Amino acid sequence: MIHIKKPKAPEWLVDPNGKWCEETKKAIAHYKSGATEAYDFQMYNDVNLKNELKKIFVKCAYCETSYGAVYDGDVEHFRPKGRVNEKKPQTPGYYWLANDWDNLLLACQHCNQRRQHILYGTTKLEGYGKLDQFPLQDEAKRAGDIPDIPKEEAARLLLNPCIDLPEDHLEYEPTEGVVRAKTAMGEASIKVYALQRPLLVQERKKMLILLFEQIWRVKEALVKSQNDNSETQKEIFLREFKNLINYGSATSLYSGMCRFFIRQFLKENDLGTI
Repeated sequence: MIHIKKPKAPEWLVDPNGKWCEETKKAIAHYKSGATEAYDFQMYNDVNLKNELKKIFVKCAYCETSYGAVYDGDVEHFRPKGRVNEKKPQTPGYYWLANDWDNLLLACQHCNQRRQHILYGTTKLEGYGKLDQFPLQDEAKRAGDIPDIPKEEAARLLLNPCIDLPEDHLEYEPTEGVVRAKTAMGEASIKVYALQRPLLVQERKKMLILLFEQIWRVKEALVKSQNDNSETQKEIFLREFKNLINYGSATSLYSGMCRFFIRQFLKENDLGTI
């Protein structure tokens, strides 16, 4: 997971007379009336909204896997719109945020939906994936209405890539590409987003092998450039160095993991920071 800078909401999404805002008003009125049945949200499925999110989330917002080759991605409500798994008794979710730009991301099915996995390092088949989960450090701070969100933010346990710096909460081990928690937020996010599902770990490991091969090429070019100060050798080093940095680009798969090891390499060799 990496931090994603999200632009302002498109004007049509926040138009007070537009269909997205109208649906939000109807949902608020529905629940304020005391209705117990779930409101049937539709506008988050609009193709215009998904296309706008695709411009920002070129891969899954949580696990950084490409979703485009076989699936179109899920429009993900960071705070669940219909119900919240942790709320007891069950009451409506964050319905007023169903069409809120800051609450909308794009994720793969495995992170967003509930699926059966035997996670890395375990032997039991269980259901994992976010779906309606939204854990807090203190349930007493759970937002029950629109003004309560700032209070709840202080107790939020899930990483939001558009708000948080995931590198402050997650790290990676260097043999299998397994993600590890540095904080309670990191731990909860790894669990809820199922970031240790086996095929995901395998794909990260493949990228890790390629990354370490590129680090080796940069090391080799660095030594040669130190021994041979020619322009040709400098160009070779700069080319290999650029290729390494590209592994950590915002559009590259698993760039959060790649940045973790690139930063280590740069620090060890006094080559700056990214």
